[in-house]
Amino acid sequence: MTETQAVRLATAFALQAAKTPGPSLCSVCVNVLSVAGVGITIMGGDKAGPVCVSDERMAALEDLQFTLGEGPCQDAFRERAPVLVPRLDDAAFALWPAFVAEARNSGVEAVFAYPLIAARSKVGVLTLYQDNAGDLTRDQSDDSEGLADVLAHTILAMQAAAPPGMLPAELDEAVAHRAEVHQASGMVAIQLKVPVAEALAALRAHAFAKDQTLSDDHNDNDNNTEKEPES
Repeated sequence: MTETQAVRLATAFALQAAKTPGPSLCSVCVNVLSVAGVGITIMGGDKAGPVCVSDERMAALEDLQFTLGEGPCQDAFRERAPVLVPRLDDAAFALWPAFVAEARNSGVEAVFAYPLIAARSKVGVLTLYQDNAGDLTRDQSDDSEGLADVLAHTILAMQAAAPPGMLPAELDEAVAHRAEVHQASGMVAIQLKVPVAEALAALRAHAFAKDQTLSDDHNDNDNNTEKEPES
């Protein structure tokens, strides 16, 4: 990444952050890159999972990839190279059937996943979502690679400053929540004898019916279980 590009990206981030009170990193990425949605996931080791998403649609897709180990995000991490899918066509469906089906149902038509690599270490993936099929523009592509580099070095520096075996406080809460969702969907899958993707969908549908997020529903269920009176 050139010095000019680095300055431009930093300025864009600062301006977008100033416009939105308390913005999440992913929301700022959406505005800087002019894409429909963004997800950032930390991968590798016990502490892994989506760290932030720009909205609920992207949360479902990030959760699904993390839960199933299937999707552009997973492949980008394993291959240490961007996985660019300008069209979620039959070829993409053959690679990631559950992910592509969910993406299409949510209105997403293109996905671009960039591995976060710093000092030869893989730390996660930056995934971009578009509602219209087609390649990213040259500027979007260049900026996405630049942001992936910035995010990788930032996360690696945060991890280096954290106690051994621990995630930085800024990342630990988000990743811990995703791990809870993963465990909950696995438990439901076993109980209902259905695939994990179907169990995750059931959890989301239940939360939606109660006008809650999946994390609220999971916590509420835990609380209700603890308070259930003895018969």
